[in-house]
Amino acid sequence: MLRDNSQIKFSLSPYQGLYELVVPEDNLLRKIKENIDFSFVNPMLRKQYCENFGRPAKEPEMMFKLMFLKKVYDLSDERLTGSAQTDMAYKYFLDLDPEAGMIDPSLLTKFRKTRITEDILDEMLRETIRQAIEKGLIKSTAIIVDSTHTNANARPKTVTQVLRDLSKQLRREIYREMLELSEKFPDKPGETAELADETAYTYQLLESVGEDILQSEKTGLIELYERIKELLDTGRIREIRSKTDEDARFGHKTATSTFFGFKSHLAMTEERIITGIEVTHGGEPDCNQLPALLEKTIESGVQVTEAVGDMAYVSENNLDVCEEKGIALFARTNSAVAAASATPLDEGFSFNKDAGLLQCPAGELSMRVEKRTAENRNTYLNYFFSKRKCKKCPLCEQCRMGKSKGKCYNITQPSEKNRQRLEFENSEPFRERIKIRHRIEEKNGEMKVAHGLGRADSVGLAAMRLQTYFTAFVVNVKRIVKLLEPNLA
Repeated sequence: MLRDNSQIKFSLSPYQGLYELVVPEDNLLRKIKENIDFSFVNPMLRKQYCENFGRPAKEPEMMFKLMFLKKVYDLSDERLTGSAQTDMAYKYFLDLDPEAGMIDPSLLTKFRKTRITEDILDEMLRETIRQAIEKGLIKSTAIIVDSTHTNANARPKTVTQVLRDLSKQLRREIYREMLELSEKFPDKPGETAELADETAYTYQLLESVGEDILQSEKTGLIELYERIKELLDTGRIREIRSKTDEDARFGHKTATSTFFGFKSHLAMTEERIITGIEVTHGGEPDCNQLPALLEKTIESGVQVTEAVGDMAYVSENNLDVCEEKGIALFARTNSAVAAASATPLDEGFSFNKDAGLLQCPAGELSMRVEKRTAENRNTYLNYFFSKRKCKKCPLCEQCRMGKSKGKCYNITQPSEKNRQRLEFENSEPFRERIKIRHRIEEKNGEMKVAHGLGRADSVGLAAMRLQTYFTAFVVNVKRIVKLLEPNLA
């Protein structure tokens, strides 16, 4: 139950004067408390609480501020509550009495999982933008876009290993909940078994125990059985690389290096205030996120006339979206990007700007690219993919590459529209505006190094969204406080 403000008693602690003595004026938390209004939290989260029943809940604003402190100093729940018990600056920021006790860290987990929803994440980010606009800090009409990767909080495995782990988990639960069913287990394949053998065994296991499990009242066991069966029946098991984190995917940083995890796609003003966020798995192309980032920025109240990014954002669709909204796109066109922009979107191929190669619908990179000229003088780029990987790919039958003997993807070189685009990119105004792109890379570095965005706190896409949004909230608040300093006015 959420208490009304009238039920919250004002402090009568005789020790309140300690804060003036031990928390200096230049302390970061004092500056944030004096310049940022957190009163929006209680109304924003009211719908997440029962109005009339249950035990009185901890005030949402205090819980939200604890989450804020967690990302400011990149702390675990246990270290956060331990520090908040003894650090006077923490207690001053939290509006607690100096002698007040601290919550159990388990309440933070409950708060994250039951009180913070996806619409609330967008709402809390928009609040920082609203306060920045209200203070007159956002004057530019340009946004800078980029993505940064986050390593998953799980180790990647092969599809065969993931399936083996799932079947092992099912057997373990059966031993614990319905021991008599263990007599029906089929013989397990060896450790060197291929995916086909492991798949066949798992189907046999499900068939042998399925009827008994579904007729039982073991809810957890039924859910695990149905989950494994769905993954096999839909073929989604081939996309999963970790039993622990089914949402994480491999992405490419360069042509030779990869990461396993997620991508945070960001839009930021010239004043370094983040205005839009999209969080995806690691294999998602950057170019697909620009329309959503523009939409979120505009909805937050920021006027946008320019968008600045790297070569990943130049695509036929993005150019059309920017033209429709009256936005100039300042991003350099790679010749391969220009060529790839003519490729039908439903084929699923995209250009990976980090590796400089074409990426197929299954997420595999081409091995090499050749430039050729036909008899009619048209120029083509030929991207060659691995025949061995294509042969084993589950998308082989639906993919254009599966019908190509040489596993080669041909793309016509830039159209007239792309040539006009290249002329624009050679202009002096373009060269001047593109210089501000480095600012978002600095912001990415701050979020990863200072606030822990380099590695996921938990597992799953929902947890990754929460981590990214709270990190963005923190850096926005810090930036607002910085811009309010007299020497920057």
